[in-house]
Amino acid sequence: YGGIGLIQIPTARFSNDGEFAFGVSTESPYNRLYAKMQFFPWLEIVLKYTEITQGPYGSGYTVDKGLDVKFRLLEEDKAGFNLAIGLSDLAGTGVYSSEYLVFSKSFNNFDWSMGLGWGKLGGVDHLNNIVGWLDDNRRKRGGYASRGGKISLERFFSGKNTSFFVG
Repeated sequence: YGGIGLIQIPTARFSNDGEFAFGVSTESPYNRLYAKMQFFPWLEIVLKYTEITQGPYGSGYTVDKGLDVKFRLLEEDKAGFNLAIGLSDLAGTGVYSSEYLVFSKSFNNFDWSMGLGWGKLGGVDHLNNIVGWLDDNRRKRGGYASRGGKISLERFFSGKNTSFFVG
């Protein structure tokens, strides 16, 4: 869906500095356009436009625009593994929003990633929201906007669940 990862699973891997990518994907009922820019070695930004077709023969549709960002916190060369934090659908409607903390490690030709996800990535009931242990307001997911375009700080790392993901 634009960012470096394993289809829908994020990784702590990044493209080369200054790399730009543009793509199209279709998986009924979703049609997606995306543009990705690796602004700095530690920052990946993806702009997405998703069309969701509904009804028979594609009659009626909704659209969602989104912005994903991923920041590198640690590098494998220095720390022994890559560590990144990401925010998906940062300024969109919130339908695809998620936040995650992920690390990646390579062993010879094998590269694996493991992380914790909130929002769309926190859909499986692995753990109660661990951020909710510190802030009761984070136990419920909110901050959805009908038209998007707003950054909802109250949505970050919120929701009932935190889930593990591995790839």
